[in-house]
Amino acid sequence: MIIEKIKNLPFLKKIFNKQDYNTVSNPNKIIDNFNPNTVSYYKPIELTNQKSKLPHNVHRIDVIKEVLKTDEVWKMGITGKDITVAVIDTGIYPHPDVKNRIIEFVDFVNNKNGVENAYDDNGHGTHCAGLVAGDGTKANGNYKGPAYEANLIGIKVLDKMGSGSLSNIIKAIYWCIQNKDKYNIRVLSMSLGANSVIKEKDDLLAKAVQDATKAGLVVVIAAGNSGPLTETIGTPGISKDAITVGAYDDKNTPSLDDDTPAFFTSKGPTPVDKAKKPDISSPGVEVVSLRSPGSTIDKEPVIHYGDYYTLLSGTSMATPIVAGVVALILQANPNLTPQQVKEIIMETATPVKDASHYSVGNGLINPVAAVKKALELKNNHL
Repeated sequence: MIIEKIKNLPFLKKIFNKQDYNTVSNPNKIIDNFNPNTVSYYKPIELTNQKSKLPHNVHRIDVIKEVLKTDEVWKMGITGKDITVAVIDTGIYPHPDVKNRIIEFVDFVNNKNGVENAYDDNGHGTHCAGLVAGDGTKANGNYKGPAYEANLIGIKVLDKMGSGSLSNIIKAIYWCIQNKDKYNIRVLSMSLGANSVIKEKDDLLAKAVQDATKAGLVVVIAAGNSGPLTETIGTPGISKDAITVGAYDDKNTPSLDDDTPAFFTSKGPTPVDKAKKPDISSPGVEVVSLRSPGSTIDKEPVIHYGDYYTLLSGTSMATPIVAGVVALILQANPNLTPQQVKEIIMETATPVKDASHYSVGNGLINPVAAVKKALELKNNHL
């Protein structure tokens, strides 16, 4: 048997079994596309969203505007315009809130490439895209993403069940590196992950993130939904170069006084290297964003807001919000390096009371303070 012949090879870290992984979005379903011939070079990649539990008769606040006060940034003329964010996920449905700003679509799953072929048979990527750059067209201007005038590139690496391979994730990251100048890609949003079982320096996903950062791209990654246990940060969120995002619960109020870390958010330190993670937190409980009609998630018992919106929870939702804020920062000061952007986000974060760094990082993202800091550095020519 091939497994018996190769399991003692000195360079082999681990042989991954199909049973080692469940999808985060549906823990009762085993990922079914495991290829034993790829052995340890294949890691099933999982979505990081949770099903909504909000009662149907409860209004959900507009967290990006009411909690994060992003409208104060918009009044400054900072809307993400001309910045491109690549959403590496399940694809993007051409929803009216983003349709005119999807400037490229790349499909590593079914090879349906091109903007005219943009689709999302799972629904997760569309929800995330709206949290980056939705413009509220079908909600009278409500439920916008922070960077509602930013451009989007949809890169499909996960199938209709929300699973995929390490190789496709890596291909997507390097595609962004190769095409960053053509499309002015400045930010990667990755609401996905797998269990972290090796050191960061040996992790192929973390290496790809490092290369993207060296190329000038800001990479924003979900921490995972394996809380409340500690040492549950997934890969590629273990990357020291990434902005790793945890989720917090705003309790459906604009006030920060009642906020707590989301019960499901993965906690640090990282499992192998024991590095300090996550870096920052963002709203991730019952978040309203775009619906992809007929998709896998759309058929599940989630809560819909009419024909165009739906609710999801998870670090998957927290991550694209941060990616949208990064786009605002880069519009304010395009000369910032990825490291400077990360420092700004962490330094300007709003502390979350009674919460450890391993739950929320430096605290809740503060778009207003972050953009002001970026402008200050620009004015000081730093």
